[in-house]
Amino acid sequence: MTSHPADLLAGMQHAVGIIAARHRGDLDGAHALAEAFTDDAQRAHAFLLLTELALTIVADSTDTDLQIVVRDISLRIAALAAAD
Repeated sequence: MTSHPADLLAGMQHAVGIIAARHRGDLDGAHALAEAFTDDAQRAHAFLLLTELALTIVADSTDTDLQIVVRDISLRIAALAAAD
């Protein structure tokens, strides 16, 4: 896993690209972007950082404490698991 800031930002951009490609139904594009990661650890780190950024944006835009946003998401995941 790399810790160079430019590499971390590039990884986050790839992660956003994967999500965008999947959303528009471009599975080949999503796969190609996923292949750009050097290993699973780099991919996981990029998605972790992207998740932290997304949660912070949600918390800031809703004027809600980040811990409450995380709790609400955890409860929704638990509800989905219970419904499965």
